[in-house]
Amino acid sequence: MIKNCFIWTRVSTKYQEDNGGSLDNQKQLCREYASRNGYVIKGEYGGKHESAKTPGKLVKEMISAIKKDKTITHILVSEVDRFSRNAAQALSIIDNLKALGVYILSIKQGIDSSTSHGKMMLGILLCTAEWDNANRVDKFLSGRRNCMKSGVWCSRAPMGYFKSGKSIYTVYTINDTGELLRKAFYWKLQGISNKEIVSRLEVLGVKMSKQTLHKILTNPFYAGKIKNHLIGNEIVDGKHPALISYSQFLRVQEILSGKTGRYKHKKENPRFPLRHHVLCSHDGNPLTAYTNKKKHIDYYKCNVKGCSQNTSAKVLHRKYKELLEGYYTISEIHDLFKKVVMAQLGVMESDNEKENTLLKKRLTEIEGDIKNTQIRHAIGKISDGEYNVAISELSEERAKLKENLEKLGSNLSNLQQKVLDVIAICSDLSTLWAEGDLEICRRVQNLVFPDGILWNKSQNEYLTIKENSVFSIFHKISTSYRNAEGTAPFEAVPLCG
Repeated sequence: MIKNCFIWTRVSTKYQEDNGGSLDNQKQLCREYASRNGYVIKGEYGGKHESAKTPGKLVKEMISAIKKDKTITHILVSEVDRFSRNAAQALSIIDNLKALGVYILSIKQGIDSSTSHGKMMLGILLCTAEWDNANRVDKFLSGRRNCMKSGVWCSRAPMGYFKSGKSIYTVYTINDTGELLRKAFYWKLQGISNKEIVSRLEVLGVKMSKQTLHKILTNPFYAGKIKNHLIGNEIVDGKHPALISYSQFLRVQEILSGKTGRYKHKKENPRFPLRHHVLCSHDGNPLTAYTNKKKHIDYYKCNVKGCSQNTSAKVLHRKYKELLEGYYTISEIHDLFKKVVMAQLGVMESDNEKENTLLKKRLTEIEGDIKNTQIRHAIGKISDGEYNVAISELSEERAKLKENLEKLGSNLSNLQQKVLDVIAICSDLSTLWAEGDLEICRRVQNLVFPDGILWNKSQNEYLTIKENSVFSIFHKISTSYRNAEGTAPFEAVPLCG
């Protein structure tokens, strides 16, 4: 009697492969069985990570081969669950194979589907395998759910982070790309377009599409939060380091119209400079703006359902100007302020130096790529057309890098003048804000209160979240100096510095 067969092997997970279920082990068992029992192997099918639930490409390929070779009588598998873990699907395939005169032989269990007893046992084992698989999936999902509820993201590391450890012990650290993504968030807060941010990141060596940038800017992971369907899209505090504060993240969402997840390029109204910047003290939601057309009055309001925060723009603007009046320098302690600003700008210069180093490193890489392209063209490795395209793209990137290095170089020079400029600006922030255009207002706001500011309607006052450290020192020293007993009247430093 002719006993021609195919061998079927399957590994659905790396765990199975690492724990004795490798394709080689399965094949060896089947080959030894065939040799002992007089089977002729006419083909071997299957592979790694083949689906256990639905007939994959490799299963279909094997069935197609069976239909072409009418001499095949059996399919050898090391174990039943290597054939499938979906009982209904597997039994359907077995019935279809039986109609073709082909039967399953499970070597380890010694089961042959050609007998009624064998088919019954096969069905029992397949149901057991399916239950085991479902049970394992439930445990896996339960474990991930518990991790996320406890603040640990246990999936793939987002761009900008390194990942170490497993499960509840997973630890994330911010890498160099993450530091650049932090800049992307700050650029967005300054009102810079996504197109420009993508261009700036590319110059620094991080290439991405506008769609990818949008996904990053709307991902709460970067604000130290975790959101996933496994926890009902609940937002929980993550244990990983954040690139920006959550209040800054919410302001970015307002800029991107993050509530809908779609781009909405709204025309900015200069009558509402505090839009996105002022947050509701009850829920931290950025205040939106509108105009009562009947009364011709501008308002800021919180859009959270049930919140009563709704205040006229006139009141918020007046109170904000009064708040800024507390941030000024006085001539009697001018030298002290210069030292404070010098120290703080030194920190900023350090960040600029890091960016300068990145740009120079990237420029060196591009110069190397240009040289290698020229060599490959000279020895005939690439055609004239390929050479021209490559050199054009590399030269364009080199030009951008040199332009950015030149801009950064001018920023790094003349620290003393920068100190004078900062002190001049600090001398009269309130007037600068009140009389400036929308861009100036936004710059002053983000400079003094980088995380935004809270408005408490019931107390009719602003509550600061975080002040720029330089202005915080100005405020404390100036206030103390002004309120000290016996102090002579103060004199503001002139704007010329």
